[in-house]
Amino acid sequence: MSSPVRRQRPSSGTRPRGPLVLVVEHDDEVREAYSVELAAAGFMVLEAPDGSTAVEKALQFGPHAVVLDLMLPGIDGLKVARRLRADDRTHDIALIAIISTTGTASEAAGSLAIAAGCDSFVSRPVAPGMLTGEVLRLVARRSRNARGRAIK
Repeated sequence: MSSPVRRQRPSSGTRPRGPLVLVVEHDDEVREAYSVELAAAGFMVLEAPDGSTAVEKALQFGPHAVVLDLMLPGIDGLKVARRLRADDRTHDIALIAIISTTGTASEAAGSLAIAAGCDSFVSRPVAPGMLTGEVLRLVARRSRNARGRAIK
């Protein structure tokens, strides 16, 4: 009698390793660049090209962090942040806003992002490694805070 043949699942060559990050950016090339940087740092990455898709994916997958362009078609990034903060399923997600202004306009846009519920913001152009560092910092901080709440 022959033994049953075991089927192997096809592999992409990499295994998911780290926290899940949702990258929300309307520009395909920029979204891909952010995703590649985060994946190279060990994060699992989901992508969304607009605000409504971002909210759907956040509710469905519960990422640890969302990198959020504020200038999105349809539902803008500020509304996405408010919706995620208002929902019990997503209110603990780390939110990093990407803003497209510099100087005093950057400070104003950053203040709006923080008021909408974002944890932090970075201005374009985003230096290599800066986005990864910010995601790492916020995911670690939220993880420490969650452990503290669980212990109490």
